[in-house]
Amino acid sequence: MTEEEEDCVPKMFVHAPSGVFTTEARARVAAELTDLGMACERLADTPAIRSGVWVLFAEHAPDAIFSGGEVASHPIIVLLINAIKGGLDDPARKRFIEEGTAILGKHANMGEGKVPAYVAVQEIPEINWGMYGKQVDLSAMRAPATS
Repeated sequence: MTEEEEDCVPKMFVHAPSGVFTTEARARVAAELTDLGMACERLADTPAIRSGVWVLFAEHAPDAIFSGGEVASHPIIVLLINAIKGGLDDPARKRFIEEGTAILGKHANMGEGKVPAYVAVQEIPEINWGMYGKQVDLSAMRAPATS
């Protein structure tokens, strides 16, 4: 597995109002989303592949989130998932949405009840995904060459 290949696995972006996740909660969410992403894409669980799964958090001031053209009265979490096209089948996308929402709800400081989360899976063709100047290879990430 080359450096170029290892950095082409799922990238996840979590947007939430400030204070929804503590530092510790962010670490737990990142670890659980990493495990989920690798399972859903059926990636080889190697240190190189695992290190290429990124979870980025963006916190927003409560008055920077709008619903219906007005400052939102209730917080919402947004999880954007970038994955290689062909890496997820229909059951995997469904699992990612359901379990990803549950992970967010479990660690968010938002109280009980329905998790106010919006999840979007964006699948990008290998030809359109590159790192370090090279295109990705999904098959190499599923069964990396042994050293």
